[in-house]
Amino acid sequence: MDTIDWTLFAALLGLALLFTGLSIYRAYRRILPYHRGEEGLPANPPDMLINIFMNFVRASYGCIFAGAALFIVAHFSGAGLGAAAGLSLDVPISLYWAAALGLLLVVLSYNVLYHNVRVAIESETGADEVSSRMTRVQANFTEYAPTGLGLMIVIEWAGAPDVFVFIGGGLFVLGRILHAWGLSTDPFASFGRVVGIQTTLGSLAFMALSALYFFLAAA
Repeated sequence: MDTIDWTLFAALLGLALLFTGLSIYRAYRRILPYHRGEEGLPANPPDMLINIFMNFVRASYGCIFAGAALFIVAHFSGAGLGAAAGLSLDVPISLYWAAALGLLLVVLSYNVLYHNVRVAIESETGADEVSSRMTRVQANFTEYAPTGLGLMIVIEWAGAPDVFVFIGGGLFVLGRILHAWGLSTDPFASFGRVVGIQTTLGSLAFMALSALYFFLAAA
């Protein structure tokens, strides 16, 4: 693509800012309003941390307003998101799964942030079982996602039929979603956690064997 459609760029950037602002606000809104404990007791969390949280809330307002303004201006000054319909692109299948994995990582990361702020406000120890579990959900995702995404890209680049990438990538994304849902809602061996990890490992095995096959076939 030789030229850049700036209305499309602005529309996508606006949506990203809106999503970011709303996510930050969800994470930090617990401090609005912030009520101290009994008179004479130290604030939990300290006033300095509260001021930092408040600055994040103010930043979320800026993201929301800037994102909305960008999206509206892009919509009324050009095609906006509709500009994508006129593009002639050879879109790889792995791009769809990469987008899904990226969005899932953003959601899981903001969920960790939300619970970290909750613990800072509510807990004297600075941690609890739920916040620790949400951190584990995100960490588990980041352990598997790079390998899965790399295998999708490699087998597609090697010239594998589209169905290989579609099935392998789709099962991998499904497994990651199920595992994140299962571990987030239940610390034990829930349906989502068990089926999610098995689907993840099965899809990784399928894509790894496919990559090996196409490597040997080309040798």
